[in-house]
Amino acid sequence: MLSAKSFARLARPEYFLRPAQVARRLWRETYSETSESATVRLPWGLDIHVDPREAIGRALVSQGLYEPLVTEALWRLTSPGDLAVDAGANIGYMTCIFASRTGASGKVYCFEPHPDVFRQLQENVLNWQSRKKCGAIQLFAAGLGERDALGELCVPDDFSANRGTSSVDSNSSGNSGALRVRILCLDRMIESPLVIAVMKIDVEGNELAVLAGMQRNLQQRRVRNIIFEEFGAFPAPAHRFLQTHGYSIFGLEKRLRGIRLVANGAPDSRSTELSAPNYLATSEPELASRRLQSGMWESFGPARLFDWG
Repeated sequence: MLSAKSFARLARPEYFLRPAQVARRLWRETYSETSESATVRLPWGLDIHVDPREAIGRALVSQGLYEPLVTEALWRLTSPGDLAVDAGANIGYMTCIFASRTGASGKVYCFEPHPDVFRQLQENVLNWQSRKKCGAIQLFAAGLGERDALGELCVPDDFSANRGTSSVDSNSSGNSGALRVRILCLDRMIESPLVIAVMKIDVEGNELAVLAGMQRNLQQRRVRNIIFEEFGAFPAPAHRFLQTHGYSIFGLEKRLRGIRLVANGAPDSRSTELSAPNYLATSEPELASRRLQSGMWESFGPARLFDWG
């Protein structure tokens, strides 16, 4: 049912700069969605297959984007030829950004431990890899952690409504409702002279274990930029861990004109799109600041104002 709140939610850059999405959003709120699958054309020209009944698919069907703040940050920080890492890839939306931006000479490593979600990720990636302009995508049916091991994937009761809420516990406790999954250590997989230009971490509270498993890369500054969620109040253990390794931390805020960085602090809760704030950890703070705060929205902004697809 349409309401005043429905129209208030349209006062966002993802709608203001892409007017076709306004009609789609209003249509969705007027008519119920019963389809089990849908295909969404993303602003950069690639299609993604989604389930409109769950949170990520619902957002993509109605907005044509998911988490615009993170989308824009990854878009701006990734360049042709880069190596990017997607930890907690889900169905591959952020992976698609990386693959589009790294180009044919780049590479993307993706980690997703849930077997059903991984199969949907595979389906989407297979479709993108037919596009010669995309970077090579390497998939791992696993989570990331402090060491190579078997762990448990805790799946909440409402998982079918939001398939991004499962979390890895690398200290297996025999939980009867959990799935047994592989855990991989990134330090074992990424060694010199490889450099990770951008990494996205969305692992539902397991951030510190992922960072501990890439400590050697962090110490040697072979990870330039990390975009990550953090549920804890700033400075949480993940923030402190990164700071002790020489990384600058910025909270990410979404503004109508683009991204605002909060140096060494948390973003304003009113600017967060979901429950957890997002942060940038960077070994190149001046360069990252220039790239993120110059101009308006690039991933779906003025250059794509008339992209009605």
